[in-house]
Amino acid sequence: MLHNRLALALASLFVPLACAGDDGSAATLDDSTGGSSSGSTTSPVESSGNTTAPAETSGGGSTSGADESSSAAGSSDGSCPPGDAGCPCTNGTCSGTNVCSGDVCQPAEVCAVDGYEPNNSMDAAAALGDLDDDADPGSVAGVLDHAEDEDWFTYNGFDTTTVTPQVAPTRTLVADGSLRLCKFLRCPDALESTEVTCPDNAELAMAPGGEPGCCASEGFAMPDFNCAGGNDDSAQVWLRVDQAGAQCVEYTVTYEY
Repeated sequence: MLHNRLALALASLFVPLACAGDDGSAATLDDSTGGSSSGSTTSPVESSGNTTAPAETSGGGSTSGADESSSAAGSSDGSCPPGDAGCPCTNGTCSGTNVCSGDVCQPAEVCAVDGYEPNNSMDAAAALGDLDDDADPGSVAGVLDHAEDEDWFTYNGFDTTTVTPQVAPTRTLVADGSLRLCKFLRCPDALESTEVTCPDNAELAMAPGGEPGCCASEGFAMPDFNCAGGNDDSAQVWLRVDQAGAQCVEYTVTYEY
């Protein structure tokens, strides 16, 4: 009896290394994991299927970058729009508040207050009253904002006939930049009777209304002025200051009759 039990115990130690599964496939021992695996185990190739993601990312990123680069290149062709600051003037004018100086538009500077403004035309000339040919000189002080700015003044000059010499008006000009001073006259009887003679440092000019006069970049004295057909050389006088060489040119003009 003891012999039979011992034989039975020894026989139970010999367990089959493989047995049939329910579906007839063999179950094998996996040396790498210490467990078993079946024929339906997912292969390593399937687990690396996400390698397609970098291809999608790379394709999308490169397309977007090209579009942005192309758009940036097309937004600037190196041109300078006329009228803008730093660009050419358009017939002496600029866009917005820019001003034309030397045929180039520049941002407008803030100039000192000119108490005679607005006096940018002959019709809007600031009135300076009356001045006899034996009176003390008068003076005006102003500022030209830019090259296209003009300042106009007017006064009535009276010939007293008792003063010798008679009408020989002089103007002096003091400025902190380059500009031009003009003087125009009109006899009361008729424009056609107004006669002027300009000195060597001035040139003959004509006002918008046809009044004759002289212009110079400095002060000047008219050697002769005459109202033809009579002895009274009284006249209306206009002074114009223009052609500033920069912005905010301040000036003082002293005048007489």
